[in-house]
Amino acid sequence: MMNQKFQFGVSEIDFTPATGLPLADAAPIAKGIRTPLFAKSIVLSNNECEIAIVTLDLIGLSRRHVKEAASKIRRECGIPEENVLVVCSHTHTAPKSVAYLGPKDHWLMSFPDEILEFINENIVESIVKSVTEASCNMVCGSVGAISADLPWLTFNRRRHTRNYGVWTYWVGIPKNQAYRPEGPIDPELGLLVLRDSSHKPSALLWNFAAHNSFHFDDMYSADLAYTVQAELDNRVGKHLPCLYLPGCGANLNYYDYEVSESMWDGKRHFGLEKATEHIVSAIIATYREACTKSSVVLKGRKAEVVLAQRDYWQNWYEEDIKRKLPGWIDLTNKDLDYLREKNKPTYETDVMALRIGDVALVGLPGEVFVEFGLHIKQFSPFPQTYVCAYANDYCGYVATRRAFIGGCYEAWPNCYMKVGKEGGYFMVDKVIEILYELCQD
Repeated sequence: MMNQKFQFGVSEIDFTPATGLPLADAAPIAKGIRTPLFAKSIVLSNNECEIAIVTLDLIGLSRRHVKEAASKIRRECGIPEENVLVVCSHTHTAPKSVAYLGPKDHWLMSFPDEILEFINENIVESIVKSVTEASCNMVCGSVGAISADLPWLTFNRRRHTRNYGVWTYWVGIPKNQAYRPEGPIDPELGLLVLRDSSHKPSALLWNFAAHNSFHFDDMYSADLAYTVQAELDNRVGKHLPCLYLPGCGANLNYYDYEVSESMWDGKRHFGLEKATEHIVSAIIATYREACTKSSVVLKGRKAEVVLAQRDYWQNWYEEDIKRKLPGWIDLTNKDLDYLREKNKPTYETDVMALRIGDVALVGLPGEVFVEFGLHIKQFSPFPQTYVCAYANDYCGYVATRRAFIGGCYEAWPNCYMKVGKEGGYFMVDKVIEILYELCQD
């Protein structure tokens, strides 16, 4: 197996729609375009196994749409569905692609017709097209990984206060009450480097744990995925495809993150320039040092997990919401009425892992707390493990038991917070089991 020829292909598809669509978590309707939105794919092959990694400039994508795309990829390219990893960048100013926040005066439980058309005809087809193009343009080369630590770039946004409460930073911590972070950060920037047969870099994949939440206005924007690509191209002097794989940063934000008087006024973008500068500097400083190999083992595993949903039968956090974000009480109660009527006690989703030589790439659904990513890295049998959130599904926040005890935004009940307090631990256990299976192959 180790003498097999390694090949890879790369593709980038611009799927930016016309303005006028509802935005994911920003202004109700898009009125302009700040940056284009891309679907980017890398297909890896060693003549025995093929895997595909897809990144999308979206806040998230549902399991059913990912499965639809993976099924079409299997039919058109022959890549097994369990070997297809689809990761969203979690930009908040792309078109609405998951069934939760709609216009600010209410919450949408389903997709408007124009969004369904956008997803089915634009997103799903862009995923399939990008993988197909990458699969048709394979070249011989090598792959390797290298990491750097950027501990100054992020912070844990959930803060203990002096009265032993827990506040999410953007909600607005009472003056003189901030005490200490609730949890850790993950400073590792992981980098996968692909080189062609002449040993020149042909593509990069970078993984880092923090929220890609900068703009909240009425313009389409990929934010960090685009700015890092543009600045990298500027410094390298040519276009070097760069795929963004966000890590487990549900409770992390970038420093210089500014909260203005209204979270909807579009002014929360001050950290974007700094985040771009430091990430690109780290990539430039490390990518040449990556030891790449032209003979690697490629494997994929995907597993369905059935998780208990959050307890929707009573608003256990009603007083917490009234104290910290009182405007959300009516919205929360409407969501709870809908969820009680729906009466679905479990949530089915997928976790997966890919083996690329000595590197493991893990995919978890939804907005995953950093503690879970760190735990997977600690107990993984691979020398290097990179964990991606927003992968193959969107199930809202996957929070720790400690966060449910402390309360605040990530623990509150509503229509897009699907996973109960044990769900993240179950995901982690299943992923570690998969990693050991991949390691033994």
